[in-house]
Amino acid sequence: MSPRQNNDALFSAHAILAALKSSTRVLRWLMVALGVIYLGSGIKMVGPNENGLLLRFGKMLGRPHPPGLLFALPGPIDEVILVPVRSVQERMLEEWVSPAIAGSDWSLTTLNPVRDHYTLTGDTNIIRARFSVRYQVADPVSYAFAAQDRELLLDSILYEAATRTLAAMSVDDALTTRRDFVSQETMRLAQAEIDRLSLGIQLLAFETRELNPPTQVMQAFQDVVSAKVEAKTLIEPANSYRASVIPQAAAEAYRMQQEAGAYAKQLIAKAQGEVFSFLALLKEYNANPVVIRARLYAEMIETVVPKMRISTILPSSTDELRLVLSPQITFSRFGEEQSQAPSSVNPLPLPTEPVYDDK
Repeated sequence: MSPRQNNDALFSAHAILAALKSSTRVLRWLMVALGVIYLGSGIKMVGPNENGLLLRFGKMLGRPHPPGLLFALPGPIDEVILVPVRSVQERMLEEWVSPAIAGSDWSLTTLNPVRDHYTLTGDTNIIRARFSVRYQVADPVSYAFAAQDRELLLDSILYEAATRTLAAMSVDDALTTRRDFVSQETMRLAQAEIDRLSLGIQLLAFETRELNPPTQVMQAFQDVVSAKVEAKTLIEPANSYRASVIPQAAAEAYRMQQEAGAYAKQLIAKAQGEVFSFLALLKEYNANPVVIRARLYAEMIETVVPKMRISTILPSSTDELRLVLSPQITFSRFGEEQSQAPSSVNPLPLPTEPVYDDK
């Protein structure tokens, strides 16, 4: 080998060694960077609507972590589970609604238990339903570890509660008057079962989106519902009229009773006064009958005479008085005034007994 070839070989060897040294340095820094990234992979950001659960070798450490940074060791040492505790979740329950088949006339087809999904009411009537439920995580620890497939278990609980509710009522009640009760009772039964299993879920609302009989008999049920609605529209005005009339009648009856009571008290008081007056007069009459008889006669004359058209009272030498009545004015058929002669009345006898003064 010539000296020039030896120099080229040495230069190549030095170049390779220098390249290896530089690549080793880069690889070292790369390993350091990968190590930092691995160590920082355990750091998680807990969202504002979440809580973080820190597990070390499968065992939970401490309490649920609030929103913010959660420092943890990288896996498989630590594991962080994020639970949405403040967000409202919703699920649709559509197992009791048959899938639509294009070109099919439901009024001419029969029910197929495999294809047409439904449930039964307490009076063995077929009914189809679709529900929606909204819930929130109440206990993040129970929600994360109580069950593996939480959604499937929750759906089963809700369907079981709805089945129990509908099985306890008739189809007419479920479709008309107790439609709201279906949602309320289903939610109550489902929440009781969720609490028993400690799933850490709080139901917020259970809504009945659809609750209908099969399409083949839909028209008949609609006629029944329309009749009940019409009956209710007739009953409500009657109840309103009854509620307004009865208080008025009671008030009128009370007023009449009060007036009758007051009138009765007035008559009784007046009668008692007349009785007392008569008894007092009778006592005086028994003591002095002549004076009382003359006084009563004079009072009678004072009462009766003003009511008569008397012109003059003529004295008489006898024990009689003669009353002369005033002329009565009449009109002829031509509108002329005509007067008639004064007329007299029969003499009024004076008391037979003489009246003496108290001297």
